[in-house]
Amino acid sequence: MNYRTVGAAGAAVMAVACSSSADLPGGWEGATSVQSFTQATCSGSFGPDSPAPSIDVTASAGAVHVAYHAAQFRCAQAVQGFLRTGPKTADLLVQPTDMKPDKVAGCDCLYEIDATFSAASGPTTVTVYRRWDEESGSTDPVQVGTATVDVP
Repeated sequence: MNYRTVGAAGAAVMAVACSSSADLPGGWEGATSVQSFTQATCSGSFGPDSPAPSIDVTASAGAVHVAYHAAQFRCAQAVQGFLRTGPKTADLLVQPTDMKPDKVAGCDCLYEIDATFSAASGPTTVTVYRRWDEESGSTDPVQVGTATVDVP
């Protein structure tokens, strides 16, 4: 099954243990780092005519794949993914690798991000969140989109 939800961020992943040095927001303390996180190169500048951020969520045997389209972050800014799971839920947080940068780019880019992670069979609700670095002001996670898939 394939679901598309309009929203704002992206990631490609396999869950592994979270580094103790990760700068995670409140409520994400038990999240695991995404092992195979894929961030494509900048695909364009953010502006009034930019495509809306969105997610596509698909399921295969024991796994969920998330494609986050038009994820807005700074130019040349590396991002990473963290996974928080519950019964029949998976929350994916995409945030900069460096939450407290010394210098920041004066431009934003749109990125494609992909994530894949293990999931138990049955319906799973996936929610994607985006978080900007501290130079942006608020670092509270912002919901990008939600979709429910049936994992075979």
